[in-house]
Amino acid sequence: MSGILGENDIAAIIADLADADGAVAVVFGSSSTTGLYDRAALQIFDGEMPTTIAEGEAVHIEAGSLEGLANGSEITVAGVAYTVRAILPYGDGAMERISLTARS
Repeated sequence: MSGILGENDIAAIIADLADADGAVAVVFGSSSTTGLYDRAALQIFDGEMPTTIAEGEAVHIEAGSLEGLANGSEITVAGVAYTVRAILPYGDGAMERISLTARS
């Protein structure tokens, strides 16, 4: 299929965004990568439950770029400390959406 981004495209796309100041540094322990920060409204409940909307923070990174990253890990995104709430692969699995909770 043409027009679908794959694993080989991810590094080049993130590099282009970093050059355009559209990317952030993501640090986990002694490892680091470049990611795309995202803040969006998330629909948590729907259907028979009352709809609840919460604001969520996430960073999108190339899958496997931070070896050992797991739920509960402490990471830094653009210099801000967070705890990983969930790691959600998407698309063809070449990217991961890291759901974040700010650390105080």
